[in-house]
Amino acid sequence: MSKTLSTILTVFKVAKIVAKVVFILCIVGGAGCLVGLATLPLLDLAIAAEFVAEEGIELGAACLACIVGAVACAGEAVFAFFAERYFGHVLESGTPFTFEGAKESFRLGIVSIIVSGAVAVTSGMGLAICQLISSGGAQIDVDMSVSLTTGLFFMFMSLIFKHGAEIKAVDKAAQEQEPPCDE
Repeated sequence: MSKTLSTILTVFKVAKIVAKVVFILCIVGGAGCLVGLATLPLLDLAIAAEFVAEEGIELGAACLACIVGAVACAGEAVFAFFAERYFGHVLESGTPFTFEGAKESFRLGIVSIIVSGAVAVTSGMGLAICQLISSGGAQIDVDMSVSLTTGLFFMFMSLIFKHGAEIKAVDKAAQEQEPPCDE
């Protein structure tokens, strides 16, 4: 194994660990948002009024923030799950330069873009509903441009991995056609 391939696989090992940690943190964060959502209505009205006066946040906006947070965590947990699976498959095969690995990288990019769009749309709908119901305008922004960029990155990398797999296949075919050297 070349030193460069060894370095690439080390990066994939680290990425697999990071994806697992992100998955766990997203689950914990989503659960925290749901617990917060469940406990918000239990607030004493006096505490809620003081909270609104001091922070300028209405109870409906706080509920929306919990819902949007839970949706964002769920979406990113889905992406982290598929990313960890992809990194594991690359480590099993010993190289990212396989046709199957390139397809999986492309699919991971698509998943990232879909998650990005779904979270942005869901958050926007929740914000619109909150603004219709509530007198105050909630200012919640879920910027999913990082997921969009990540998706495009994985799609681009899939092309590089596919090209590497093609070169590897051509090289293997050329080696099989060469007659053995009998000197």
